[in-house]
Amino acid sequence: MFQPSSTLSFTASSAAGITNVTVQLTVTSLYTGSSFIKNLSAGHGLTITGPSTGENVSAALTSNTLYSAIIRIQDANGSVASQTNAFDTITPAYTWEAEDWNYTDTNTLTSGLYKDNPQTNAYAGLATTTNVDAANNNGPGAYRPSVPGLSTENASDIPRLKYVGTGFQDYDVGWTDGGEFGNYTRHYPAGTYNLFVRASGGNGPKTEAADISVVSGTATISSAGSSPYKYGIQGRGWQSYDFMPVTDNAGNLIQITFDSSVSTLQEIQVQANDNINFFMLMPINTNVVASTVTITNISPDGSALFNPAGTFSFTATSPPSSPIDPANILLQVTATNLYGHGWSSNLTSTSGLTISGPSTNLNVSFLTTTNTIYTVNIQITDSDGNEVSSIVSFDTIIPTYTFEAEDFDYGGGQFFDNPQTNAYKGFDGVTNVDYSEDAQHGAAYLRFGLTTENLNEKQRPQYNGTGFQDYDVGFNDGGNWGNYTRNYPAGTYNIYVRGANGTGNTSADSGSISLVTSGLGTTNQTVAKLGTFSVPAIAWSTYGFYPVKDSGGNLAQFTGGSLETLRMTIDGGNCNENFFLLTPADPSAVLLPFVDTFQPDGSALFQPSNTLSFIVHSQPGTATSNIVLNLNGANVSGLTFGGTPNIRNVSYPIQLNVYYTAIVTVTDAHGTVATTNTFGTFNSTDYQWEAEDYDHDSGQFSDNPQTNAYNGLGSTPGVDNNQSDLGASPFLYRLNSPGPSTTVAGDMPRAQFAGGGTDYNIGFFGHNSWANYTRHYPVGTYTVIGRFAEGNAATEDTLSQLTSGYGTSNQTLNALGTFHIAPKGWSAWEWEQLTDGSGNPVRITLDGSLQTLQLEGTSVTNHDEANVNFFMLLPVTPTPKLTATISGGNIHISFPTQTGYTYLVQWKSHLTDASWTLLASLPGNNAVQSVSDPSTVGSRFYRVQIQ
Repeated sequence: MFQPSSTLSFTASSAAGITNVTVQLTVTSLYTGSSFIKNLSAGHGLTITGPSTGENVSAALTSNTLYSAIIRIQDANGSVASQTNAFDTITPAYTWEAEDWNYTDTNTLTSGLYKDNPQTNAYAGLATTTNVDAANNNGPGAYRPSVPGLSTENASDIPRLKYVGTGFQDYDVGWTDGGEFGNYTRHYPAGTYNLFVRASGGNGPKTEAADISVVSGTATISSAGSSPYKYGIQGRGWQSYDFMPVTDNAGNLIQITFDSSVSTLQEIQVQANDNINFFMLMPINTNVVASTVTITNISPDGSALFNPAGTFSFTATSPPSSPIDPANILLQVTATNLYGHGWSSNLTSTSGLTISGPSTNLNVSFLTTTNTIYTVNIQITDSDGNEVSSIVSFDTIIPTYTFEAEDFDYGGGQFFDNPQTNAYKGFDGVTNVDYSEDAQHGAAYLRFGLTTENLNEKQRPQYNGTGFQDYDVGFNDGGNWGNYTRNYPAGTYNIYVRGANGTGNTSADSGSISLVTSGLGTTNQTVAKLGTFSVPAIAWSTYGFYPVKDSGGNLAQFTGGSLETLRMTIDGGNCNENFFLLTPADPSAVLLPFVDTFQPDGSALFQPSNTLSFIVHSQPGTATSNIVLNLNGANVSGLTFGGTPNIRNVSYPIQLNVYYTAIVTVTDAHGTVATTNTFGTFNSTDYQWEAEDYDHDSGQFSDNPQTNAYNGLGSTPGVDNNQSDLGASPFLYRLNSPGPSTTVAGDMPRAQFAGGGTDYNIGFFGHNSWANYTRHYPVGTYTVIGRFAEGNAATEDTLSQLTSGYGTSNQTLNALGTFHIAPKGWSAWEWEQLTDGSGNPVRITLDGSLQTLQLEGTSVTNHDEANVNFFMLLPVTPTPKLTATISGGNIHISFPTQTGYTYLVQWKSHLTDASWTLLASLPGNNAVQSVSDPSTVGSRFYRVQIQ
C-alpha cells in the first residue's frame, strides 16, 4: 500500500522472443470512485525497449489512483503468460490508526490523553475511560486487551511500510455496534484535506456505517451539503478493505481544515458492521480536468423495463479542438440472460462496436440479445487524454405474462381474470383464505390484506403516462402469503420475482412460489411448492429480477393453460415484491431430479409423526427402484409410492421421539441427486429442562419450574456449578456468581415461551465448567437429547448422575454418556443425543425420586466451549411381549400398548418371504389389546411394528 509512482514497469522475458504485450488497466479515482478501463499495447500507452527476449515495458500512471493491471504476454511459440496486480499510487498527507483512540492514565485517572503523532503500536495496552475516551458494547481485544475500549483484532490488510519487516502488528477496530465511538486527539497538520477511512465489512454494503465529527478544538468541516458527515462500506468481506470517502448527506467529499492546534475527531457507529483499519487525510484534489466528450441519446437508457429492440446505442460528441478517435471508445459489457447464463466482453471499434459519423459526433451501437439483463460501462478518452464514463443498466426482456404482487385474490377466492391495471384497488382479501399477514402496516392500494405501498420503479407501459400508480407488497415477515388465481397462458414457463431488499441481510430462501392444489376459497388449503427465490440485500429502491428455483437448483417450471392459483410465501427473507414474470422455459434446460415437500421438514422443534413423506420430481420420469431412502445411516425398504413417474409421492413409517437424518437419492436419465432432510418427531409435551436453570444457593432448586423461574438467582461455586471462563459475559438471566454467561437463545419457538417469556441459553461453557440440575424427574426409561450451538470446532459435553454429596462441595458422579457437538455456528442450534462410547443412545431409568444430573464441559483441555439451550427426555419406545392363544377357532395375538404409538400387526407364511402383510393397525391406549386371525389359515409368523 502507498506506492506513489508515475510509471508502471515490468520485464517480459522469453528465449523464443516476445511477440505481443498488452496491459488492461482498471483505473479507479480515489476522489470520485469512478472507474474506467484502458487497454494498452505497444505504441498505444505502452513504451517497450530492449531485445525481444527481454523487453522492458512501462506505462504512465496518475497519482492518488487505484489500479488493477492484467498483464498478458505472448511469445513466438504461441505460449501465453498472464498476471494480475493490484496497487495504488496514493501519497497520504497524514494517517492515524483506528485502534489509537484516546487513553486514560491509570495512576492519575486522567482521561482524554493522547500521544501526539505516535510511533507504531504506541497505544498498546493503554487504558480507556468508558463513554469518555471511547464506548463499546463488545469488550476489548488483541491490541488493548485489558481495558473496556473498542474491540481490536489483527488486521489482514495490504502491508504498509511501517509494518513490513519491523515486527509491528497491524490492527483494526472490529465487532462494531451502533452507538460505539472512539475519540482521536492530535495536533493534526495545518491545511485543508479530504478525509478517507480504510474499512471493510462482512454483512453487505452500508451507506452510513459511521459518522465523523469534531468534538473539540479548532478543526472545522465544510461541504456543499450538510451533516451527517459519514462513510459507508462496500461489504466485500471482513478483511477486504477499501478506501471509503467521508461525505456529506448529498455524497460530496467533505473538507476538513486544521490550524495545527489540538483538535479531537470522533468516529461514531451508525449502521456499524464495519472493521476500521486507519484514517487518512488527502490534499484537496484540484487537478480534476473535465473531459470535453459528452455522451447523449443513450438507448435503452435504463429508465424503463422491457427493451427488446435489439440494439444499444448512444452519441459521443466533442468540440472540433478535441476530436474523438474511435479507437479510444471502449464498452465493458456484462450480460446475464434469464436462464442464468452470463458473459462479459470488452467491445471496441474493431471488435463488436458499430461506429459512424464525424469524429466530433460519433454514433455508437452494438446488437443485443432478448431476455437478457445488461450493464454497460461506456469509457471514452478524448484527444487531450481526459476520460469520461457512463454506466447504464437495462434489460431486453419480452414479458410473456406478468401479474402484480398487490393483485392477490379477494372476497374468499374471488379474482379478476387477467385484470386491467389497478383493477383490484379497494377489493379486500379474506385473511387465511386469500392471504395471510401478521399485521398490516399500510394499504396504499386501498386493500385489506398484504401491506401495499406506492412505488417509483422503472417505467412499464401500463403506468407510463396513464395515470395509474405502481404499487408493491412490503413489510413482509416470515409466513406472510398471498394467492393469485388466473387463467394463466398455455405453455411451460420459468417464474421470476421483481423484488428488492434493504435489510442488509441476504437469505438464500427469501420466499417461495407454490401451486394451490385444493381448498381454494377455504381456510384449509393444500399447496405444492414449485421453488424458492432469493432477493439480495442491495437497497429498498433497487429492484431486480430473481428466478424461482426448485430444490435441485433448476429454474422452476410452471405449466399454464387452465385456471390455477399460484401462492407467494415469504420464508426467511424480508423483501418487497413488485410483480411476477412468466417467460418461456429454457428449451435447452436439462433438469436434474429433485426432492421437496418433506413432512416432517425440520422447520419446527416438535413435529411428532408416524410417517415420513416427500415428493420426487423427475423431468424424464424415474422408476421407484431408483428412489433410495437412507434413515440414520441405513437404507430402508418398504417405501410406499403414489403419483406418476414424473411426480412420485413417497412415504415411509417412522417412530415418535426420534431424531432423523433422511437422505433421499434419486436417479433418472439426467443424473443422480441426493437430498438431506433432518427432523425430530418429538412431542412438545416430552419432559424438558433449561440449561440456564441450574441449582442455586448451595443445592436449592425449583422442582419442574415454570418458565424463567430461576431469573436473577445466584449460585454457589463448587456446589451448584463451576465456571472456568471467568471473562464470559453478559448475564441477562442469572447472576455472575460466578456462572456461565446467559443470553437470549434465538432458537426455534417453544410453547412455554409463547406467552411473553424469554428463551435463554448458557454460553462460554467449556473445559472444567459444570452445572447441576436437581429435579423430581418423571418415572420411566428415556434417552436424552440436548439443544446445542458451536461456532469454532467440534467439542463434547458429558452428562452424569450425582451419586453423593448433594448440596456440598464433595460430590461423586456416575458418568452416563456424552453429547458430541458439531461446529455449525454460534446461532445454528442443533439436536445432539446422549451416546455411549460406541455411539449408541444412552438409556436412563428414573424412579421419580429426587435426582441431580450434572452437565460437564469438554474434558479435553484444548477443545472448545459451547452454547447450551435445553434438554429433553425421550420416552423409550416400548417393546411389547406378544402372547398367542387359540379359542373359538381363532388365534388371538395380545400385547401391551402405550398411548402415543400405533401398533401394526403383520404376518408372513415363511420367514424367508420377501415382505410382511398387514393384519391390523391399532392405536395405543395404555392397555393390553388383541388381534384375531382365523386358525384355519395355516402356519403363520406374527410381529408387531410400532410407529
